[in-house]
Amino acid sequence: MGQRALFLFFAFVSLFGEGSETLATEDKLVSPTPLVVLPVAQGDVQFEEKRDPEADDMEALRRWIRDKRLVTVKEIGGDLSLSGEVRTEFQDTVEIKNGVRQRGEGAATRKPQYAWDNEVNVMIDYRTDRTWAAIKVEFDNDMGVSSGTVNHIRLEKGYCGGRVVPGDTFTLDIELGRRYLFNVFDSQIEFSTIFDGVLFRFNKVWESIGLFYLNLGGLLVDDQTNHYSCVAELGALQIADVGLNIKYSIIDWYKPAANLLMDLRYKFLISQLQISYQYYPKWMGKRLLKFYAAGLTNHLAGGVPQTHNQRQNWAWYAGFSIGLVKKQYDFAINANYQWVQAQAVTDFDASGIGRGNAAGVGFYTNNSNGNPDSGETTAQTAVGNGNYKGFEIEALYALTDNLTVLQNFRTSWTLDHTIGPNLRFKQYEMEFIYAF
Repeated sequence: MGQRALFLFFAFVSLFGEGSETLATEDKLVSPTPLVVLPVAQGDVQFEEKRDPEADDMEALRRWIRDKRLVTVKEIGGDLSLSGEVRTEFQDTVEIKNGVRQRGEGAATRKPQYAWDNEVNVMIDYRTDRTWAAIKVEFDNDMGVSSGTVNHIRLEKGYCGGRVVPGDTFTLDIELGRRYLFNVFDSQIEFSTIFDGVLFRFNKVWESIGLFYLNLGGLLVDDQTNHYSCVAELGALQIADVGLNIKYSIIDWYKPAANLLMDLRYKFLISQLQISYQYYPKWMGKRLLKFYAAGLTNHLAGGVPQTHNQRQNWAWYAGFSIGLVKKQYDFAINANYQWVQAQAVTDFDASGIGRGNAAGVGFYTNNSNGNPDSGETTAQTAVGNGNYKGFEIEALYALTDNLTVLQNFRTSWTLDHTIGPNLRFKQYEMEFIYAF
């Protein structure tokens, strides 16, 4: 029995270890090289020397495992690709709260002013004619002998999908699983949180008019409270072939709660209208030049003590981008200005410049994670991720086809000085990205 148990353990480890061969990248597909898989050697100690010669069930299991190993991507069809990124990042962050430095040695918090990170992303993608699956695993750890970490890992993507309607001018795709909202929906100041749910993609092309699409999703917020949200984005791209794009999105986070602070945390119904124009001017070497602007509002915001009983529910941003990075010596620049009131976006889904907020204070609760037990903020202490104005500029340059350097600078100031502390925030980031 001991020998059989040991054999079964190794057999199943071997089997499930091979399962990763049929998984798959997230960005662009490449024609894969057929996997070379060899059968178990005749003299394998695991199967020969430690196998009971009279155990016919063990022999059958051995043959089944060997046959499974011989199944390749070429035989089952589809395209399998594997890609990855190795990133080394440096950040210099300065944050002043009511005249008091918040980061660095001797500051009001333990957050560092200078931070080093090491990040590895592994992306697998598998695609057939009408189905696909995508996986992205991120390893993101602080660097340092004393300050470093080694165990930070998270699943950023894990979803599958299929084309239900494969028409020439109309398609319908359905996808199920995990990704981020910003992988599907477009905004400079929201859509930063996890999207665990189902997505319906409708696409319709009218010649000489443009491409129209509707992305409709349902996502899980909290299974303990049976809380779900819905989100949609309707867009028209390349209207009349003049480079004009219009997008409208709406997301409903709200579910009434008995606890006032929990009720306020999710009391957001946010709609956004974005307009952009892009073209390739000759005087810029036919590089992409894009101008964009958007406004959004939280329709459910109301007067609360933190805002002196006034609604603070509007936000807008405007900016431009130049170029695309595809090969060596390519560059790209993106710059924008943001103006965000205190109740415009949720604390947990904000993706804009932000305020730094080293102390981790929410807008409605003393803890930014929204825990009501941390207590309620006041008009003097409320922070969150809104109530700021600022600008951001980001630049990418491809040193080689694989190695890219990214630089980002962002800064913000308090928008309404009657709400919360006076915060000044600025951050510089440099990142080397090796993609393969």
